[in-house]
Amino acid sequence: MTKPSSTSPPKAKPRWLIKLAWAAVILSFPVWFAAFLVVPFLPLEAASRVALAGACIAVGEALFWGASLVLGAQALARFRRPRVDRGGSFANKRVVVIGANGGLGSAIARALHREGASPVLVTRGSADKDGLANELSASHEFMELSDHQSIEQAAERIQAQGPIHHVVCAAGVDVRKAFSEHAIEEIDKQLTIDLRAPMLISKAFLPRLEPGGTIALLGGFGDGRLAFPYYSADVAARAGLAAFCESINRELDLAANPARLVFVSPAPADTAAERPYAELWTAMGSRPVPPSAVADFVLQALLMGRTVQTMGFSTRLLASVNALFPGLADVLVLRKLGRLLKAHFDRRLMQ
Repeated sequence: MTKPSSTSPPKAKPRWLIKLAWAAVILSFPVWFAAFLVVPFLPLEAASRVALAGACIAVGEALFWGASLVLGAQALARFRRPRVDRGGSFANKRVVVIGANGGLGSAIARALHREGASPVLVTRGSADKDGLANELSASHEFMELSDHQSIEQAAERIQAQGPIHHVVCAAGVDVRKAFSEHAIEEIDKQLTIDLRAPMLISKAFLPRLEPGGTIALLGGFGDGRLAFPYYSADVAARAGLAAFCESINRELDLAANPARLVFVSPAPADTAAERPYAELWTAMGSRPVPPSAVADFVLQALLMGRTVQTMGFSTRLLASVNALFPGLADVLVLRKLGRLLKAHFDRRLMQ
């Protein structure tokens, strides 16, 4: 009889234990800070306040370090962004890039190729097939985003050619102007391409992903719920997409499925589509970044396992304020950003 190997991989920790450990980490912070921000102001004797503060610190430390023992390296991986500039972070991975002929899509495809992946370029037509596909020695597929049968058939063809490890949906349209100026056709197109299509792409590709695969859906500015004026139809689509990702990830958790949808909010990029707005973005404090920087951020999002990834500290901060204190967000948005947006779009309307 063969003796079991002593180097066999450790048994995976139960999901309930992992969730309990993360809850303990989160709880440790308010308990610990209560020792300094709450206890000193309680109507107790000095000795009692000292004892209670010591207990809060002890409990907070116990919760944090006890949970860290359970989580181990997973805790660090949760907060530390993986390196995607070594030329091998996606070695032997096959990644589908939908919207590969766009400014961001092509940058993402090039970054994946640089990191050792085999990108599958998906476009709405034969656009740039002989350019980018030849440059990257990549396969090319056609997909009509408004046609559910075309999406399903493309997913079937791609799976027949090899395993699918990840999917990036970088296709989208963006109509920015006063809602009263929106044509009905523009609203329909925005909802079709930015909401309905990613939902159908997720439906087609989730069952075909390799275990642990991720589908990255590129959303708009912020976390999908940051509602700027003059972005009404865009925000409606992006907010729906963010909520869709949240719902599906909970379904995947209940099914013990390790696949993930991640809502990715990139920073404004220096692409042909964004250059007309570059001056506005700069005035708003979000100077456009190179498409390659956005591409690396998307690659990190595929590896990190989080469900929402927002690029840029100031954007994350504003999105958090909007979620927790919407009244304060109204003041911040309308005081400066709203005036800049109004002046910009009023000027465009007059042209």
